[in-house]
Amino acid sequence: MFVLSKIFTYLFLPPGIFIIILLIAGFMAKRLKWIFFTASLFLYLISIKPVSNLLLHPLESFVYQDNIIPKAVVVLGGGVNPKDPLHANSEAFKREIYGLLLSKKHNLPFVFTGGGIDKEAEFVKKDIEKITDICECDIKSYYESLSADTYQNAKFTSLLFEKNHLQKEIYLVTSAYHMKRATILFKHFGFKLISKPVGFYTKPINSVWDFFPNEGNFHHSYKAIHEYFGLLSLKLRGL
Repeated sequence: MFVLSKIFTYLFLPPGIFIIILLIAGFMAKRLKWIFFTASLFLYLISIKPVSNLLLHPLESFVYQDNIIPKAVVVLGGGVNPKDPLHANSEAFKREIYGLLLSKKHNLPFVFTGGGIDKEAEFVKKDIEKITDICECDIKSYYESLSADTYQNAKFTSLLFEKNHLQKEIYLVTSAYHMKRATILFKHFGFKLISKPVGFYTKPINSVWDFFPNEGNFHHSYKAIHEYFGLLSLKLRGL
């Protein structure tokens, strides 16, 4: 029963069902069969753990460390849901908690950067206040609320540091797959940093089920591919 349940989940829920549909379309099509077969193969590959791991590993293995003693912790936003009692989504919440732990451990200011259409910083400030009240943590915090992407995270955080006379020597906290691009941009705006990644997606291959397509692996591959395009855009801009 367990095996049947697994097979049904992997083959008849997205993305598995779409792979099957593309394969059927390839067999039934009179022309351009290769398009359907190629699309089904591509969708299958980016939906299995070995390939998502392969895409993520070069990103998540990135580390960077300047010869500094950081003077602040900078945490990059990652999205919020205003309806949730703790507003940050799961990925962003890991960043916030890790950033707070670093701030508490090293007695450093906590700096959050993230705005966008959701006004992320406003909601995160409420989350941080709740958490610090519970743990009775006395942490100095700053919030940058204008940025809409990673480039603006670095740019507007730089302006915040200059306005508040903070030294640009930081622990940089963001998701592991995103750390390389974030590091390049923060270095571009004059920061010296030690990378502190969190939220790793790569996992060991444990069983044959890891070669079946599922939404989680597709999502992780999407994250990695999006990041590679982001890094390419930096190259094109000369960064």
